[in-house]
Amino acid sequence: MKRQTVSVLFVVLLTVVAARVAAQDSGLVRLSFSSGWDALPAIVGIERGMFNEEGLLVSGLAITSATAALRSIGVGSSDFAAVPQRTFLVAAASSLPVKAVSLNGWGTKIELVVPKARQDLNGVADLKGKSVGVGNGSEAFPVLMRLLNQARLQPGDVQIRLMTADQLTNAFKNNLADAVFESQHFTKVLVDGGQARHLLTADQVVGTLGVIGAQALITRNEMIEKSPLTVQRFVNAWVRALSYINEDPDDAARLLIIFFHRQGVVVRDEQAREWVEMTRYDRFVWTQNDIADAEYNGWGLTIGQVLREAPEVAGFIDNSFAEKASAGLVTAKTE
Repeated sequence: MKRQTVSVLFVVLLTVVAARVAAQDSGLVRLSFSSGWDALPAIVGIERGMFNEEGLLVSGLAITSATAALRSIGVGSSDFAAVPQRTFLVAAASSLPVKAVSLNGWGTKIELVVPKARQDLNGVADLKGKSVGVGNGSEAFPVLMRLLNQARLQPGDVQIRLMTADQLTNAFKNNLADAVFESQHFTKVLVDGGQARHLLTADQVVGTLGVIGAQALITRNEMIEKSPLTVQRFVNAWVRALSYINEDPDDAARLLIIFFHRQGVVVRDEQAREWVEMTRYDRFVWTQNDIADAEYNGWGLTIGQVLREAPEVAGFIDNSFAEKASAGLVTAKTE
């Protein structure tokens, strides 16, 4: 009787363990991403069936705050999150139990513009004692720290003014700043509207600083440890979504228009295409240059007093899944 009871208990235990393993590698995955244009890989993966083809049911949540995305994955209410590099750096600096398992695109189109009438501003060094507008929580902020450093200026040598989107696009009209350092999403409005001229174009910023600007797809360490098959399937789909954007930017732009329409925002075809082209989607694995660039931006956040200490990014990268997914993508294209 005792032997029979033990056998039954053993079977029950095996059943429970099997159920937990099945749950860990089940098809349901929770994904958080931005409500802006950098949500594109997530949108493509969902709308064009990449996740479905991997046997995954993705519960996607578009959120307005990168901090909320970080909090969500930190407490385990999200399995994956597509986040800006700055958010990833905050996660690394806070030693959150996460890893970047692929890119969410890379590249930057940050520009330095000044009012057309300001003929006294002809270089970065001329900004000493002047005010510079950047967006609240912007990716441009650490790059500005790097730019000032190269010009032998300290953060205290300029007045950095954190602005809303509306303030940025009216910065010169309303005399809110002497210069604006931001993405083309904002600077183009100023230049095309006749308010501004370029002090540094996006290409010149990249050429001057070597900025790469890799964004991150992150997951919890627990997912990697307990559900590696699900992580691999998810990254397989993610890599295919990135590749799809790179190969068919027109369809990607159409999906972006639909995404914004669902949020009640009207986006023109030309504008959507410009947003797609602001980021590159032709790489999937974090390189040493990506990591070094991110750590330099971490330094920028440190001297800008956003972070207490610059994080060592390499310890928060796991390329194994993206490398395997990339190899599979190449094989599929050659067959």
